[in-house]
Amino acid sequence: MSIQAALSNALSSLAAEQRQSSILANNIANANTSGYVRREMPRSERLVAGVGAGVTAGTTQRMGDAALAAASRVADGLEGYAKRMKEALETYNSTVGQPSDDRSLSSKLGAFEEALTTLSSAPDNAVAQSQVLAAAQDLVEAFHTMDSAIAEARVRADLSVARDVEAVNTALDDLAEVDRQMAVASARGVSTAEAEDRRDTLLAEISSRLPVRIYDNGPGHLLLMTDGGTTIYDSTVVHRLTFTHTPTIPAESRHPASLSAVEVDGQALRMSDSGSIAASLQIRDVTLPRFTDMIDQVAGRLMQSFQEADTTLTGQQAGLFVEQGAATWDPAASFLGLSRKIAINPAADPEQGGALWKLRVGMQAATDDRAADNSFILRALDEMEQSRAYDSNSGLPASMSLSQAASQSVGLMQSERAIWSDRADARGRLALQAREDLANKTAVNIDEELQRLLVVQQTYAASVQVIQTAARMLEQLEQIR
Repeated sequence: MSIQAALSNALSSLAAEQRQSSILANNIANANTSGYVRREMPRSERLVAGVGAGVTAGTTQRMGDAALAAASRVADGLEGYAKRMKEALETYNSTVGQPSDDRSLSSKLGAFEEALTTLSSAPDNAVAQSQVLAAAQDLVEAFHTMDSAIAEARVRADLSVARDVEAVNTALDDLAEVDRQMAVASARGVSTAEAEDRRDTLLAEISSRLPVRIYDNGPGHLLLMTDGGTTIYDSTVVHRLTFTHTPTIPAESRHPASLSAVEVDGQALRMSDSGSIAASLQIRDVTLPRFTDMIDQVAGRLMQSFQEADTTLTGQQAGLFVEQGAATWDPAASFLGLSRKIAINPAADPEQGGALWKLRVGMQAATDDRAADNSFILRALDEMEQSRAYDSNSGLPASMSLSQAASQSVGLMQSERAIWSDRADARGRLALQAREDLANKTAVNIDEELQRLLVVQQTYAASVQVIQTAARMLEQLEQIR
C-alpha cells in the first residue's frame, strides 16, 4: 500500500469516527426523550479496483423493531379499552352505591318494605303512614338517581368519543405531514430517523384509541386500516372520522336510531373491542342501556305489584306508584324509561292534595272507614314477594321477587365494574411489559453508548497515528532528496 493510500484510508476513518461520535452524543443527549429510538451509522469497506481504500459511512439508521412496536400498540389498545370501561363504570357506581349502601336501590326498597311492615301492625298510625310515604318517596328518588346517573354517564361516553375522534383526526393530519417529510428526506438520501420517531409516536397515539393495522410500503406510502378493514389513511391521504355529539341522552335514546356512529367516508367504522373509542361506544350503546333495562324492569314490577294489590282500582288505574303525569298504567306496555318517570300517586300524597290514609286502604277508596284494616298493606307486601318475569337479555334472572331483582340489578352493576377493574389492571401490566420490551430493544442505553464512544476514541487515535507515521515517512523521503 502506498503512503498516499494509507493517508486516504486514515482520513476516511477520521471522518467516519467524527460522524459516529456525533451520533453517539445525540443518542446520549436523548436518552430520556420520549419516543426517541437509538441511531446507528452503518459502515462498509470502500473498495477501489478490488483494493481497500478506507471506510464508507452510510446514512444514519434508526434501530427500531417493527414487531415489538406492533405488539406494544396492540397492548396499548387493549389497555385503553379496559381503562375507559373501568373509569366509566367506577364513576357511575360511585353514584348509585354498593348493594349494602343505604343509598342503593336495594336498600331503599328494603327500607320501604320495612316501613310497610310497621304500618301493617298499626294501620291507623299517622306517623307510620308518614314513614311509608317518606320511604316510598326515597325509593322513587333512588330510581331517578340511577336513571340520571346512567344518562350522565352515557353523555360522558358520547363526549369521550367526540374528543377521541378529534384527537385521531389531528394525529392523522400530523401523520400525513410526517409521511411527506419522510418521502422528501428519502428522495434526498438523508436520514429519516427523526421523522420515523414522530411517526411511531403518532401511530401509538392512534392505536390507543383505535385498533389499527399498519402497512408500511416505504416513505410516503403508509397505509392504515382498522382491524375491521376500514381505511383511515393511505399514502398521505387522510380519511377523516366523523361523529356527532349528543348532549342529552334519555333512556329511550338508542343506537343507531337516535345516536351517532363513528363514520369514515359515510360508512360506519368497523373495529374490534380495542381502544378507547370502542369502549366509549360499548358503554353508551350496550352496557349502560342494559343497566337502564334492569332498573326500568324493577320500577315496572314495583308499579305492577301495587296495582294488583289495590282492589279499589278499576281497569288500568294506577296504584301507589304511577307513571309521572298519568292516572293509568298498562303493565303490558314497555317498561323503557319507567325509572325516570315513576312517581308517587298524588292521591296518597298530602302535598299533592291527597290523603295519607289511602296508603292503608287503596288509592281510589272513597272513605276512611276501615282504620284497623291492614289487608291492602299485606297484599302489597305479598305482591312484592311474588316471583315475576324479567327479561334475561338484560342480565337478570328470568324470574324472581322484587327485592331479589333490585339486589341483583345493583349487584350486577358492581360486578361489571369489578370485572373491568381487574381487566384494566391486568392489561395495564401487559402493556407496561410490552413497552419495556420495546424500550429495552430500541431505547438508548447510556452505558453501551459510552462503551461505543471509547471504541470511537481508540479508532480515532489509531487513525491519527497512521497519519503521523505517514507524515514522518514523507519527511524521510524529502530528506533523501
